[in-house]
Amino acid sequence: MLRLTRGECPQELTDDVKRELTRLYAENKDRDVWNSPKIKKPLKTALLEMSHGKCSYCECLLGIESKDVTIDHFLPKSKHPDQVVEWENLFPACLRCNREKKNCQERIVNPCVDEPAQFVALDKTNTFRFKGIDAEGIGKATIRTIKLNDIERLIVPRQAEWEDIKQRLEYLYSNLQIAYHKRHRDYLRVLMKKCTSANSYSAIKATHMLHDDTYLKIKSILMENEAWTEEFENMETEMKKIGLQFS
Repeated sequence: MLRLTRGECPQELTDDVKRELTRLYAENKDRDVWNSPKIKKPLKTALLEMSHGKCSYCECLLGIESKDVTIDHFLPKSKHPDQVVEWENLFPACLRCNREKKNCQERIVNPCVDEPAQFVALDKTNTFRFKGIDAEGIGKATIRTIKLNDIERLIVPRQAEWEDIKQRLEYLYSNLQIAYHKRHRDYLRVLMKKCTSANSYSAIKATHMLHDDTYLKIKSILMENEAWTEEFENMETEMKKIGLQFS
């Protein structure tokens, strides 16, 4: 899970439109008013831009790993019908996470308000599992409610994606031990980008890369060859920003 920055409310979602759609929802709770033709396209475009095209909770790529791009109401619409089309209450989510979250009334991590790293970490005994770390139990509630440690749906793909990167890092390092070439820099750039915000499961992949001995050795070699550029530094800074701790 990443900390997300909410952009400006789509101009199509005016106060008058919100009042109209909220009224329609009050009259018929089966109406998906957030999918109204008046706002559907600009709303989803803005939400996906906010979440880097990913589910706000599990970080799967929407429209690729999960074909169903849904709009989640952070405060459940069943309990808060007045928030049914409020911009600050809407998040893009995969169908799985949306269904698991359902009508949750527990306090869970809000990706646009909370810093996820203060609530969840990676379990050091299984580094592809999340672990709640805050004293109030908000992290645990988030993991439990959305089932963020679903083995088949989440842990397996997280691990597979990192292990592919790890294998490629080892391949790169073995080549660097022979001699440095500019193509090695390009190869590392591709691998680092896979661990930045616009990619699936980036919080977990960034955490693993930052603590990976092979990555650190590669970085050292590039620095020795004056090939560690500002671009690499910026990508590593982003990884540190989204990374978690092991606990």
